[in-house]
Amino acid sequence: MRFLRTLTGVAVTTLLVTMGAGPARADGTRTLTGPATGDASAFITYVGCTSLFAEAAAPQSRLNLGPYSAPMGRRSLGLVPAARGSASGPYSEFGSLTRLDASVSVAATAGSTGVSYVLAVTRTSPRGTAWSGRADVAAAPGSWSTVSASRLSYDWTLVDLPTGAPLGPAGTATPAAFAEEHGDGKGFVVTGFGCDGKAFNLDAVRGSGSTFDFEGITLATAIAAERARVPAGDEVAITGRVTDAGGRVTGDPLVLESRAPGGAWKPAGDPVLAEANGVARVVVRLTETTELRWHRPESQYADEGWSDTVTVTVQQAPEQTAEQSPGQTPAQEQGGQSQQGQGQDQGQDQGQDQGQD
Repeated sequence: MRFLRTLTGVAVTTLLVTMGAGPARADGTRTLTGPATGDASAFITYVGCTSLFAEAAAPQSRLNLGPYSAPMGRRSLGLVPAARGSASGPYSEFGSLTRLDASVSVAATAGSTGVSYVLAVTRTSPRGTAWSGRADVAAAPGSWSTVSASRLSYDWTLVDLPTGAPLGPAGTATPAAFAEEHGDGKGFVVTGFGCDGKAFNLDAVRGSGSTFDFEGITLATAIAAERARVPAGDEVAITGRVTDAGGRVTGDPLVLESRAPGGAWKPAGDPVLAEANGVARVVVRLTETTELRWHRPESQYADEGWSDTVTVTVQQAPEQTAEQSPGQTPAQEQGGQSQQGQGQDQGQDQGQDQGQD
């Protein structure tokens, strides 16, 4: 999954120059299935833990159930740092330090440390400079916590935008308190975790007028039967394929379910793992007409689901009577008995004629 990384000195200078009076207001809550937001004013990024302009490495991302009880919905965005020294989290723009409204909910089963940065241009920052604030943040294990940028106390420094070099300290204060002394202004905030290299999860990300909720992806499950009609006792191969919204095969494990037409569904075996081509395949022996479907169990990144139903019609063999020999049809048996009776009658007639002579 792709992360945006724009926080170099030149990029930040261009950003602050071209930024309007404030970010465009978005439409409330948006549901995402990964770190990409499609919004240039609010997205997931990564920064250095020692400085906003320091080198940083992108994390690996994943969707997770929970952990614990997710603040919004049932899932969250899991981030695994590539190494110590980089923090990953939401970037959002603002039009006023005094009205800064950016927050993120975080959970880390092993705890996690991070950092929050604010960069703003005000009437007291000379041309080519900006006020940069830095605050340490942390997430304790055991539950979700919310970090709000407006409530953090930042260590402020005047920095040269093209190089990121510090030009002088400016005290410690919340964004609103800093604006009272140094003037209000526009800018952006980044709050991330993973400085200690430990994995963590994000949810309920708020910034630039949007709230982001991370939920599962949409999957589709298909089923196919090798044959639609089989003799009783024959085997038939059933295949299944799971694809995402883009048509890519995901290879999710599947459980085959079966029932007599109109009956209750029940598992027909253990979970089936997909083969190298991403297709699950199982062979079943059928003795009666059967309806079959695949069940896709719930996973970390998707809700459970089912395929359509296929029906395999079983052709029953004709019933045999006790006197009928294997392979002999009723018509053959009846014909044989008739011929035998005729032979006996002819023998009796011949005996009577001979006795009269």
